[in-house]
Amino acid sequence: MASAEPNKDVDVTVIIPTMNERETIAECIERAKKALERMGLKYEIIVSDSSTDDTPEIAQRHGARVVRPDQLGYGYAYIYALRYARGKYIIMADGDGTYDLEEIPKLLQPLMRGEVDIVLGTRLKGKIMPGAMPWLHRYIGNPLLTFMLNKFYGTKVSDSHSGFRALTREAIERIRPSAKGMEFATEMLIKAAYAGLRIAEVPITYHPRKGGQSKLKSFRDGWRHLKILLVLTPKYLYYTPGIAFMIAGIALMLAALLRANLGYSPGIHSSILGGMLAILGYNLVITGTIADVYLTYMLGRPTSRFTVVIYKHFDVERAMLLGAILMTIGAAYLLYLFLIWINSGYRFLPLRGENVIAFVLLILGLQSIFSGFVFYVLKEAWRNVPRNNYNYNYNLTTPN
Repeated sequence: MASAEPNKDVDVTVIIPTMNERETIAECIERAKKALERMGLKYEIIVSDSSTDDTPEIAQRHGARVVRPDQLGYGYAYIYALRYARGKYIIMADGDGTYDLEEIPKLLQPLMRGEVDIVLGTRLKGKIMPGAMPWLHRYIGNPLLTFMLNKFYGTKVSDSHSGFRALTREAIERIRPSAKGMEFATEMLIKAAYAGLRIAEVPITYHPRKGGQSKLKSFRDGWRHLKILLVLTPKYLYYTPGIAFMIAGIALMLAALLRANLGYSPGIHSSILGGMLAILGYNLVITGTIADVYLTYMLGRPTSRFTVVIYKHFDVERAMLLGAILMTIGAAYLLYLFLIWINSGYRFLPLRGENVIAFVLLILGLQSIFSGFVFYVLKEAWRNVPRNNYNYNYNLTTPN
């Protein structure tokens, strides 16, 4: 595989993924050509095709270069086509006629002025023609998932699922997209946010499909977007619920120990529930830290301040010290109970809430010690990971 360096004869690469779009692909290509020629830019149009009809033949007749991905998937179609892209700027658009490719100048101009790295065509701030977008997508799915993206990753977009977008070649190389399905669109924005890339939106017009059947499956693809939103943010998937469970568990155990009045008299059962919550929460925090470290490798930088704190202050020795303290407290009380049992002639063992606390402390102590060794291994591997920026070698490549 040879590196596909930017070509001075190509300013813009337009990539259009297709699957049986014979009714619309010609119009999409012609509209893109018209817009780019009007701007006086040198361009290439790549159709990444997985059709069983004559879509690729039609695309070729209208001047597009057709590539055939060796796997199915919306995201993979783009990833595969990017190997062949030679333009300084990359335009991504669907081939079903829902986007008017004569609006390409709107997306390109902010990039060419150097103002931003990525431009999205927002349908929700533009014009949605009657019948173009189902109400479930327009009023529930898209706004909800976009809200989560903005909340989790600090982006400020209105239409995170728009399939009409433009970005610089350098942005693609820093993002390094890998998602093969519809979640590709969300993954791109998440990684752009982690990379500190500048994102802007321009209003566009969204049209109904002019032919063929939509490949979008609302709930399946919605779940894929939600999954990647959660997977790439340990803070919200692990840390927040983990800490909440730990606080609730400790509160319940203390309430049982101190005989607090909670509207009922907390006893052994409240203490057991509290212990379970505390252990669950502690495990979520540990799992989140491990996930955080993995994402540090994948993204090239920490996803949260918590990761940095852990790697600066949490080592095997501190983990063993913390574990030893917790286990000593728990073991001391269990020894006390054991002596009571012996002195009673092996007939009496008090059933109290603090009994549960002692076992919880033992478990958390052991987990702390073992997690210290896990973090040590990860910390040593992490030393070679770049801290402040993405150092990916994600060259756009093309066969010799």
